[in-house]
Amino acid sequence: MPTETVAGVDWAGGAWIAVVFDGEDEPQCRLEADLETLWNDGVDRILVDVPIGLPDGPETLANRETVDSAARSAAERPSSVFPVPSRGACELACDGADYETVSEQNRADLDKGLSRQSYHIAPAVGAVDAFLQEDETARKHVMEAHPEVCFRGLNGRRLDRSKTTAPGVGERLAALDGHLDEPGATLGRICRELVDAESGTDDDAPSESAAADPTVDDAVDALGLAVVARHAVDDLRFLPGDATYRDAEGIPMRMAYWSDDPLA
Repeated sequence: MPTETVAGVDWAGGAWIAVVFDGEDEPQCRLEADLETLWNDGVDRILVDVPIGLPDGPETLANRETVDSAARSAAERPSSVFPVPSRGACELACDGADYETVSEQNRADLDKGLSRQSYHIAPAVGAVDAFLQEDETARKHVMEAHPEVCFRGLNGRRLDRSKTTAPGVGERLAALDGHLDEPGATLGRICRELVDAESGTDDDAPSESAAADPTVDDAVDALGLAVVARHAVDDLRFLPGDATYRDAEGIPMRMAYWSDDPLA
């Protein structure tokens, strides 16, 4: 039975929404300004929905694209995996640079511009990257995971509906059946906990700098990642299969998931 403390984490456009399992206890929801706080609170394993392992030139870009291509195939929802910004672009985004400046840096590093979608998440990607550059121990325990890949693995078949729709949320809750007791009730409780976290009535409420407005699909994604994180690390699978890629800083490029059979 699980005895570790694990978390599934999703970026909610201003803060990290974390669903935390502490052993066999019911999951708790937290909003955090940064991943370091969660890590320093003694969480043993964190699965987070942002790219980890960033490209900075042709070789690392080719490796990163191999990982992302495997995720597109595994999820069977290609549009859900977007191009990863370069490390230089993420560093500029963390410093508050505008879209044009960040996109030009990405072009200089990788010979291609940056989408608006990638630009908006680049500060979060850069923050996680800076954390992992500083803490080598955390690199073994903070892992990239894509919700669509994780739900595909848990479900055993392709998900047909968008997570932003009510049927799509229902489809993902159905994928958690057999892996979590009463997933619908758990999601409802997580959403209620977010009310307290945002209003500051919860001890785990974030600072003003962590203000965010999480959506239902943010909560569903974090819950799905947390359910996968509960599996023993030796039972997790990784994309792209047996290949081991690292970026220029030695940070692994891989995506964690669980399924009965390999997805790619």
